[in-house]
Parts: sequence; structure tokens; C-alpha cells
Amino acid sequence: MSAAEQNPTEAPVTAPDEVKPAGAIPAPGGSAISVLRSLRRHKFVAFLVVMLVIAAGLPLAWIKGTPRYATTAVIFVSPHFVANLQDGKEIDPKSDSQYHEYIQENARTINRFDIVTEALRKLGSRKSVWVEPNETMDHAAERLQGALEIQPVPDTYQITVTLESKRRDGIADLVNAVTTTFIERAKSEEFYASDERVRNLTLDRSRIEQEIRDKQARRLEIAQELGVSSFTENFVNPYDRLLVEAKEALAIARRQNIEAVAQVAAVDEKQRKGGADALRAMAEAEATRDTSLTSLEANQSTRRTQLLTAISGLSPDHPGRRAAERELAELDNEQRAVSDRLVKSWSKTMLDQRTADAYKTGRVEQQLSAEVDQQTSQATYFTKNYQEGMQLGIEIDQARKRIDSLQERIDFLSLEKNAPGFVRIFSSARPPDQATKGGRRKLFGLALAAALLLGLIAPVGVDILDPRIQTPRNVETVLGFAPIAWLLRRQDAGPEFAREQIRRLASRILQDHQTNGTRIFAFTSVKARGGTSSIVMETATAIGRLGLSALAVEANAYRADPRYRNTNSRGLSFVLRGSQEIGDCVVPGTDEMPDYVPLGDVDEHKSLPDIQKLIEILRASADAYEVVLIDLPPILASVDAEFIARGADVTVLVIEANAVNRDELKRAAACLERIKVAAVSAVLNKVAPDAGDGFARRARAEFTDGTAAASNGWLARRFWK
Repeated sequence: MSAAEQNPTEAPVTAPDEVKPAGAIPAPGGSAISVLRSLRRHKFVAFLVVMLVIAAGLPLAWIKGTPRYATTAVIFVSPHFVANLQDGKEIDPKSDSQYHEYIQENARTINRFDIVTEALRKLGSRKSVWVEPNETMDHAAERLQGALEIQPVPDTYQITVTLESKRRDGIADLVNAVTTTFIERAKSEEFYASDERVRNLTLDRSRIEQEIRDKQARRLEIAQELGVSSFTENFVNPYDRLLVEAKEALAIARRQNIEAVAQVAAVDEKQRKGGADALRAMAEAEATRDTSLTSLEANQSTRRTQLLTAISGLSPDHPGRRAAERELAELDNEQRAVSDRLVKSWSKTMLDQRTADAYKTGRVEQQLSAEVDQQTSQATYFTKNYQEGMQLGIEIDQARKRIDSLQERIDFLSLEKNAPGFVRIFSSARPPDQATKGGRRKLFGLALAAALLLGLIAPVGVDILDPRIQTPRNVETVLGFAPIAWLLRRQDAGPEFAREQIRRLASRILQDHQTNGTRIFAFTSVKARGGTSSIVMETATAIGRLGLSALAVEANAYRADPRYRNTNSRGLSFVLRGSQEIGDCVVPGTDEMPDYVPLGDVDEHKSLPDIQKLIEILRASADAYEVVLIDLPPILASVDAEFIARGADVTVLVIEANAVNRDELKRAAACLERIKVAAVSAVLNKVAPDAGDGFARRARAEFTDGTAAASNGWLARRFWK
């Protein structure tokens, strides 16, 4: 057989192919937990737990057993805001998640400190229902905050507000005061500072109304000044027509003035060279058409004709001719003088006339230009004021619309702040008729039942939490295989049952010897004083009685057993030093002791000398002894145990019940795996009679009294008869 190579924490050390040394047996016993066994073993623990629970339950039942009354108010949280005038989009939740958040927000707000404080103040003298004598209002409000149970009702639009108290009267009024105060605060927060907002809106409306009055007065003033009764877009400016006519007249006058000035400049020698000649020519043309000159010329023409006729035959020296010539000359001079006088007169007249025309047209132009300027100024003034009047009308209309909007907002806030809104009372709290909790007898009965139940559970819990190895099942749980034997405590087993158990262990060792040829068995314990020496001595004796020769070898230098001492043998230490053969050191057995080799003198050392020779020496003694049992020190305490176990055919791990815990057994198994022992088995020693489900007690009773083994557990005995 070879040692398992797995980590014992994952797969405990065992033999290959599930073959255990000396014939491993299944772990005896039924369930590892037995209430009655645990109760017998831990009677004091059960009694202590019962007493403690009762001691705590009595005052608790007395205090908590006081009748308590509860009342509940229900608040409805609407998913939509029902407005009286129009919807306020700024207070509508946009989604279901926002609505649920709003419900949670309201649930957390109901017992807000300022709300519960205000509710207590509203109760006036009735606040004594909650406020204790000499208690401050703040402290009472804090207690009320913690006492109110506020829960949203799933799948509804409701929130419940519950208060539980020892007092019956007044708690409904207190809950209703809290819910009413919360509703008021909720409404005021839905329309935050609505009164102040209405006041501000009213002031703004008054300001706009005053602006309208001022603009209307200015508009009336402009209308009176312009002489109009209304201001419209299609109204024609009367000054525009006058201005057009004035500009047309000014253009004509300007052209006439230009022409008149040009005419003056054409005949004025001062303004144009040759102007006098042009004036004279024009004057002469006018003079020729003068009636006086025409009449004179006609008269003179007749006289001239007469004179020319008279002198037609006269000689130049004729006195008559000279007189006629003088008269003709006078007629020419007179005609010339009259013509010159007329030309001069017409020249002056024409120049003065044209100068006067130029002056006139110039004055006309000046007057018309001034008139155009005046008309332009009047038209501009009219247009400016008329446009101002129209703009004032537009602004007045806009202001009136703003007043309408402000008035709608004022009406909305004034009405909606008193509307139900999102939150309203769904059901007011009612005075409770009877207590919902309480009853000292009931609570004491519950405390007593809890004490008895815990008194039963505590011992079982102690056993469940107990880390000690107590049963073969515990060994199998840690190692992965059952021990080859378990041994009842010597004081509980009795001599006959103790010998029977040793004989069973010896029988399994012989079975393994006969089946697998194993010869050297090394016994080591997990901890010191585990009973290894007694097991080795008694097992070797039992093997001898079964007909095979067995030798017990004491190899425990860690703590030698006085029972091995013998003055007739130098001991194992001399054999290892080569001073003596092992056969010479064997002490013959008796009825109570097997053949054995004592330790000998190790000079107060805790280890054997030349230990590497031990296994070879023991194998050389095969002719004399068929089975060799080596008594080793604890595997976790001695290197000798590791060295010898590594060379033995089988290592038997002795586990002391109730002294070794699971972690220690795991460490021992890990140590055996690390040194790679050939094979390993286990023996559970010093088992208590009541361990596990009492299998040891039943086994002893069956052996000593012949009593049949009981079924697994008292429930099984009741149901499976």
C-alpha cells in the first residue's frame, strides 16, 4: 500500500484503491447530531441559557406587554396635477420614475422635524398626549419623528402614516395634525411663496397700469396737438400734400427767377459786355412801335413830302431851298430827338422791368423756399408725433396683454394654492377601538417558549461548533477514510469490552498482514499522551494470543513509558549503536505484556541514536517475529516519528477523542503525506460513551448485555418500527 499524494485539506490521506490497512470499518453511529445526547452532555449550558432568557424575558414582557394602540392615516399622492384654471407644466411629473421619486420624497418629508413640531404646536393643550411633563418640544418632536411609521403602499397612490402608543386617546388627533400640517406644507411648496409671488405680480400689474395711463395721457396730448382723433396705419399726413404743392411752386418760381435773372444779365452792361447794345436794340425795336413816334413820322413825312416837292425845282442857292432844307433838317433832328428820347425811355423801362421781374421772382423763390422749409418742418413734426402716437397705441396694447397674463397668473396662484394639488388626505386617522399589541402573559409565554427552544438549541450548537474529534465519522470527514478501530475510554469500557476492542484491532492488523504482507506497523499519535504505548502493548499481546508472534518496540525518546523499563535489557539504544543484537535486548512477555524492546539509555536526549538503522534491524528480525509494532512519539512533536514512519509498512495514527481538533488532525495528515509514508491507518482512542449519537454506549451494551443495537435516533424508533 502507498500513501495518497493529494493535499489532505482537499483529499485526506488514504490507501490506494480504497484498501485500508488492517481492514478499515465504516464510521459507526447514525446522525452526528443528537438533541438528547447534546442535552445530556451540556445540561449546565442548557440550564444557563434557559435562565438567562427567562431573566431577560420577564422585564421585557412586563415592559413590552403594555397594551399599545395604533391609528393610521392615508395620504393620496396623485400622479397628475388637477388644475382649476390651467395646467402648470412646471409641476407635472414627466415619467413614472419621477412620480415614484416624488412619492418617496413625500414619504420622507411627512415626519420632517419642522412639520411634526408645527403639528404639536397646533394641538395646543392636547399636545400632552405626546409631550411628557418637563420634556422640551424639540425632544418630543424627535421622539415623534422616530415613532411615526410612514410607508408607501405598493401598487397604489397611497402613503400610510401610522402611530403606535400606549395611550389610546388623542393619538388620532396627533396623526391628523401631522398629516394636515404636511398637506399645508406640501401645497405651499408646490406653489412656493405663492403669497409673495402674488404680491409681486400685483405690484407689477399696478406699475404696468400706471404706464398705460401715462401713455394714454401722452397719446391724447399728441392727438390734440396734431388735431386728429385716432392713430391708424393708413392715415395720410395732411402736411405731405401741402409740402408737395409748395415744392412744386418753389420749383416753378426758381425757374422763373433763373429766367428773370438771365434776362437782366442779358441787357445789363455791368453783368455782360454788350448788354447796353442789346438793350438799345430792344429799346429801338420797341421805340419803332411807339405811336407818338409813328404819328410824328407820319406828320413829318407829309411835311417832308411837301418840302421836297417845294424844293424840287429850286437851286441850291435858292432862299426857299435853304429854308426848306433847314426845315427838313429840323424835322430830322426832331425825329431823331424823339427817337433817342423814346429809345432811352424804353431802355430804362425795359431794364427796370426786367430788374423788377428778377427781384420779384427772387422774392417769390425766397418766400416759397421758406414755405417749403416750414411745411417740411411741420410735416416732420406731424409724422414724428403721429408715429409716437401709433407706437404708444401698440405699447398700450402690449401692456394690456401683459396685464391679462399677470392677472391670469395671479388668479392661478390664488386659486390653485387652495386646490387639492398632488397631495391630499385620503383617509383620516380614527381613534383606535382596541389594542393592536401587548399582553404580558402572551409575551412571557413567548419568552418561556424561546427559553426552552434556545435551551435545546444551545447544546446542539455547542456540539456543532465543537472542533474536537469525537467520533469515527469526524475522523472520516477529515481524513477521507474511517479508522480501523475505535476504543472506548478505559474507565467506561470495562475490562471485557476493552479486551474485545483490542482484539478487533489486532484482528484487522493480522488481516492486513495476511492480505498485503505488511509486517512493520508504526504507531504515532497526533498529540502527546494519546494512549499510543497502551495500544501498542495491548495490541501486541492480543496478536500473540491470536497465534502470531508480535514484538513491541519502544522508540519514543520524546517521553518514555515506565512500563517498558527492564533492568535485564540494555534497550534499543544499544542495538542502534551496534553494541548488541536486537534479539539479545528483547524482554520476554507475560500474560499482561508482550515481547518488547525497551528504549534504553539515550543520555537524556529526545531522539534515538543512529535511527536510520532501525527499520533495517527490525526487518532482519522477521524470522523471530511476524509482526513488529513500533511505539513512536507524536508525529507533530518528533522528527524520530517522521523518520521511522517513512520506513514502516503501515503508519497507524492514534487520535485521542475530545483532545484532538480538526485542524490538528489535518496538520498530522499533511505531515504524513509530506514524508510519503507507505500506507496510513487511524485509531480513535478514548471515545466517550455519549459521543456522536451514543454509538459507543450501544456497542458496549450490545457486547455486555446482549441488547440489540438501537435504530438511528428516537424519531426513527417512532416511525420505523
